Amino acid sequence: MENREHVRCLIVGSGPAGYTAAIYAGRANLSPVEYCGIQTGGQLTQTTVVENFPGYPEGVDGNQMMLDLRKQAERFGVDMREGSIVKADFASQPYVLTTDTGVEIEADTVIIATGASAKYLGLDDEKKYNGQGVSACATCDGFFYRKRTVAVVG
Repeated sequence: MENREHVRCLIVGSGPAGYTAAIYAGRANLSPVEYCGIQTGGQLTQTTVVENFPGYPEGVDGNQMMLDLRKQAERFGVDMREGSIVKADFASQPYVLTTDTGVEIEADTVIIATGASAKYLGLDDEKKYNGQGVSACATCDGFFYRKRTVAVVG
């Protein structure tokens, strides 16, 4: 079929987990193909300073960290592709996944690393105060609010 290709390892997502999977799969000579999704680099590309990720003792800009991880994955031959996976059939092997452009990919192995996305209430002040008291990640930002009164929605 012209609109179908076969890959050994398909990685869905390009945040820290996706890039880490790509690095390991590339080092294992699995010729991984990685679909980056709707936000290449994941949610961390919207973060200014990441202080809780190993290897950056002084913290790092979220965009820079994702660029570093991507560059390392590319060093091991990962085929990075823009676009999203919109359909998956895991009923039998090889697995068949469909991209947002209609290309079907048969994959021997699929690693799903789609991460998370922030969910806000939709209030005007959420945008105004984002990073100044409004946070979408208690795990990431809880440290800044120790011994303070906070409200958690969700």
